Amino acid sequence: MKPRRYMKPALALVILGLISISAWGTGAVYDLALHVDFSHGSFTGTETVTYTNPTSGLLYELPFRLYPNSPYLYGDGTLSVDSAMVAGTSVTADTVGDGTYLLVPLPAPVQSDGEIVVRFAFHGRAADWRNGRGKSAADYGIYAASPAAMTLAEFYPMLAPYDPCTGWVLDPVYPNGDPVTSASSDYTVTVTADAGLTVLSSGSEVGTEPVGDEVKHTFVGNDIRDFMLVVTSGYETRATAAGGVVVRTSFLPSHHQAAARAATLAAEALALYGELFGPYSGTELDIVEAPLGRAAGVEYPGLILVGESYCNNPYDQFFTVIIAHEVAHQWWYAAVGNDVIDEPWLDEGLATYSSVLFLEHKWGKEGDSFLSSWVDYYRRARAQHPDLSVTAPVPLFPDSSTYTAFVYYGG
Repeated sequence: MKPRRYMKPALALVILGLISISAWGTGAVYDLALHVDFSHGSFTGTETVTYTNPTSGLLYELPFRLYPNSPYLYGDGTLSVDSAMVAGTSVTADTVGDGTYLLVPLPAPVQSDGEIVVRFAFHGRAADWRNGRGKSAADYGIYAASPAAMTLAEFYPMLAPYDPCTGWVLDPVYPNGDPVTSASSDYTVTVTADAGLTVLSSGSEVGTEPVGDEVKHTFVGNDIRDFMLVVTSGYETRATAAGGVVVRTSFLPSHHQAAARAATLAAEALALYGELFGPYSGTELDIVEAPLGRAAGVEYPGLILVGESYCNNPYDQFFTVIIAHEVAHQWWYAAVGNDVIDEPWLDEGLATYSSVLFLEHKWGKEGDSFLSSWVDYYRRARAQHPDLSVTAPVPLFPDSSTYTAFVYYGG
């Protein structure tokens, strides 16, 4: 069944998103080297960031983010900078606020359009998920170490984006929604881990090299908003072709049906969205099972996390919704960016809308039942919170259910 003709409003929003995000200009060039200690859920790393002063005046310092130090979403994980250098000169970088802000002073002011090279040594520890869940109810499981998987969202010092109208984008991490607004950047990342472990990322693997009992994996990702990394043990990883895209699944062996179902659904979604919105911007898409909390799925450029609990019944209709929604984020967020704190409805609303188109395409009128239930959910929330609107920023929503009702279903 052909999708309904809803495209004109969506395209108008896409144009608005493109205008908004393009104002941030180009991002940075990251060169990262990581050594993973899977058994302890920890890692050490080095990072070189090359950046051009985007302001119209002199630049005296650079703001970076250490997102995993937030008390929200990332659990009890940590990320610490051991040393910082700018243009070969050691500097003292100050961690401020809740520990997610790192201010790097520049030894000398840098002129507009001047190049800046910052080098870090850092280490971190993922949240403890050895018992299959985090220690905090606010933990998404996106920066977590369980017996079979290590998810490493924002595992590195991440340069804050610059908006020429408002300055540096430095929103705190809130208990609801997504935490990271960022400009697209280029990444070269090496990950050294024990042989036998599987390493998946937002980038494409371009080489492997044995290093004693370990393997060094090299990844490249260009023009992406973030670099996600997942290390797994005992998972089954399979790749299938979906048009010109390699869809790679990595799931527990007991969830092989979920892996196959996810690959099929992702291929169908890539084809439909490619027809409706334009080609998928990458050549690979990884779908990885993880023991998530408070989320059924989480999107990153070129990589999707699917909650472990939902993999027990992959033929449940909601499993289809998860895959359809997260694949849609490869257009709405990954390709067309937005400020996920100030305007979360732009990517979440469009991803939800896209998933409705997918359900209608796949199931016909049966897919309309999800749309009806989502509309009812939104209307009930709006009646309870008449002061809120779909376009409200994240901090105005009192809880996750209200956030979901307005941002996902109202949007």
